[in-house]
Amino acid sequence: MSAPPSAAASRTPHEHAHATTVPWMALAWSAAALGLGLGWLGGVVPAGESEQAAFGALFSSPGSTASAALSLVMGLVGVVCAVLMLRRGGGALVQAGAWALSGTALVVFVNGQLLSWLGYSMILPVVGWFLPGLVRTWVEATFTPSLLSTLFFTAGVVVWAVVALVHRRAVRAACRRCGRGPRWTPGVERDVRVRALRLGRVAVAVACVFALFYPSLRLPWVFGVPVGVGEEEFAAMAANEGTVMIGVGLGTAGLVGAVLMLGLVQRWGVRFPWWMAGVRGRRVPVGLAVVPATLVAVALVAMGRSVVVELLRARGASLLTAEVLHTVAFASMLVWGAALGVATAAYAVRRRAGCPVCGRGLPEVVPGRIRAMV
Repeated sequence: MSAPPSAAASRTPHEHAHATTVPWMALAWSAAALGLGLGWLGGVVPAGESEQAAFGALFSSPGSTASAALSLVMGLVGVVCAVLMLRRGGGALVQAGAWALSGTALVVFVNGQLLSWLGYSMILPVVGWFLPGLVRTWVEATFTPSLLSTLFFTAGVVVWAVVALVHRRAVRAACRRCGRGPRWTPGVERDVRVRALRLGRVAVAVACVFALFYPSLRLPWVFGVPVGVGEEEFAAMAANEGTVMIGVGLGTAGLVGAVLMLGLVQRWGVRFPWWMAGVRGRRVPVGLAVVPATLVAVALVAMGRSVVVELLRARGASLLTAEVLHTVAFASMLVWGAALGVATAAYAVRRRAGCPVCGRGLPEVVPGRIRAMV
């Protein structure tokens, strides 16, 4: 393999565009956060749901004085970090600020309704045919101020995590596209892939164990077995066919998610399997796995955090905190989400092929052949 180009030669127009796009995205999000905070304080932007309706929310509503002030602070800090990145400065300050903004958005503003919305979005194409009113309910829930603010700050979690990674690459003089540094060697690449596969397998195993807990509470409903609820309560739900159908649908979605997680460490996570007509044998785009897995990981962590908040408040009005099995199942989503996040990161690192920008890297291989490379 030819030697990788020098740092100066590797600054192609593509890399320059990638390096400037991320700070501009961060600047746009920060400006929107400033506007949102001002809108909340001025009463221009609707405040959203009350504390009783927002499961796991840390503030009385998304538009409370405290949340508006925090949104303003995050916007100001974000603008400073983005400008410093555009001026190629900031160093460790920008790195710390980016991770702080991402973590604050996740812990403070993103709550359990994100996972609920994603779950209903997954089952809507199927269950919606049998429950026509579900589509209208989903649309109405999507455009509430509470959920829109949650989606906005979810975007902030992702944007600032990407900013932190890109800025770290710049500080290390690494490639802005693939993250490989000037000391890269084929041997280092092989070792990284082996470690990423090993870590990914452990993380996927942990995630799958916790992922099966929720379906085990919902799928028995098909056979009339009331798991996690009292018999009288289940009889009331069974009288409403839609409630049981939605519960089973969400349980099935959780089971499908557990199966898909296996793809992060299996051959069919790199090449489409034979039973997928039309695309079998083709390369699985990295983003096709990483983007949805990252979003689900964020939603799971937010749900787990929300359950913990509700338990600390000692509120038992919700089924999620009133029943022990449901409490354990939903609180454990914090571990499930964290494990899925680790598995997704390991998958992304392992899937890095030769970089067209810096020239570093090795051809992509399926998991079963990684150890043979060492």
